[in-house]
Amino acid sequence: MISDTLIKQLCRDKVCGVLATILSTDGLGPAQKGDSLLWVDGKRLAGTVGGGENEQKVLQVCAEFREKQQVLEIKSSLSGLLSSCGGTLEVRFEQLDFSDPEGVEVLKKQGIERTGSRLLLFGAGHVVQEVSWLADRNGFFCLVIDPRQDLMISAHFPVGTTLACCSVDNWLQKERVREEDYIIIAGPDHATDLAVLELAAGTVAHYIGVMGSSRKIASFTKILKKKSLYSHLTGRLFAPIGIDIPSRKPPEVAVSIVAELISVRAKSPSG
Repeated sequence: MISDTLIKQLCRDKVCGVLATILSTDGLGPAQKGDSLLWVDGKRLAGTVGGGENEQKVLQVCAEFREKQQVLEIKSSLSGLLSSCGGTLEVRFEQLDFSDPEGVEVLKKQGIERTGSRLLLFGAGHVVQEVSWLADRNGFFCLVIDPRQDLMISAHFPVGTTLACCSVDNWLQKERVREEDYIIIAGPDHATDLAVLELAAGTVAHYIGVMGSSRKIASFTKILKKKSLYSHLTGRLFAPIGIDIPSRKPPEVAVSIVAELISVRAKSPSG
């Protein structure tokens, strides 16, 4: 589901979006009556209307939609056996203004699920900011957790990013890390990163990446082994994080990190 935190952020940013809801189908495609998606800031933020060609057409309508509300017929150009991948949809398109309480209520009632792999970013520094933009464009939705209020500025992150200004242990007391989640640890100092890594070892996250030098990672490994935590990270720990490229510039480091995320995701059973 779309969290109240995300809805509050959309309201705070005063963005507009389009909600597309299926009213009826001919039964040829995977979409069902009631399926919906939310389009915000040039991309699908949540939900689905079955994927494939019809969903791409729906997204195109969303991008060009200027009416308050309109019902349109969306029809796949596929024919024969391939028509089962598309079919014909009757879709209602609605403009949502997140500065208007009425628009917010429409979204809450719809109850659509957020799409994409969840990326938990523990730290909000320059590299994490670059990672968030690139990860967002590649199908990850980001949650940034950092107690440093001066770094938690919504304009520094893509629309739809959830910002939690609190310590990691406080966040973990309220939230559950899922098996399909990805974690990046990039805090302000070694002590913080080690503490977060020890907490992450106790989660079921699919991927745990740690920023830092080989020397830093070697010292972490030694400590984790002494505490009998290292075995909990087998097959999940990527440290130092990112594919190996000789660069220290934040945008380029972000490319190496997101490339690794995409590679790991592509190899996972859930894709």
